[in-house]
Amino acid sequence: MIVAGVTLGSLLVSQTRKISKKKLLIASLVSGLLNTGYAFLIYLLAPPPTFSRGTFTGGTFTGSGTFRAAAGTSSETSFLLSSFITGFLIVLAIVLFALAYVRFKGGKSEEEEAIEADQTDQTEEKKLEET
Repeated sequence: MIVAGVTLGSLLVSQTRKISKKKLLIASLVSGLLNTGYAFLIYLLAPPPTFSRGTFTGGTFTGSGTFRAAAGTSSETSFLLSSFITGFLIVLAIVLFALAYVRFKGGKSEEEEAIEADQTDQTEEKKLEET
């Protein structure tokens, strides 16, 4: 989210309101890598629990083989890969939606629209004064 905010901020500050494909790709890659690093730290500090084959003790069931099979299918690699893809796609989607919104809106900010409205009001006043 930080990378998306920085990217959108730089986009809003620029006069052209356009972003190059290279800049968008780099921002998405950086976001994906940062998200992967964060996921790796989470995986190191709080690894997923492992389950053993369940048994009945004192009328209480303490797990089953299906839990073990489910826990064995999730690995660190798939967790990190999905984290990278998520980070990459989030920034890509946010920036593309923002660009689509700007294009749909006409590419003008509220300040630019207010300035244009003032200018049209002034020209209309001049025309009324001339007549």
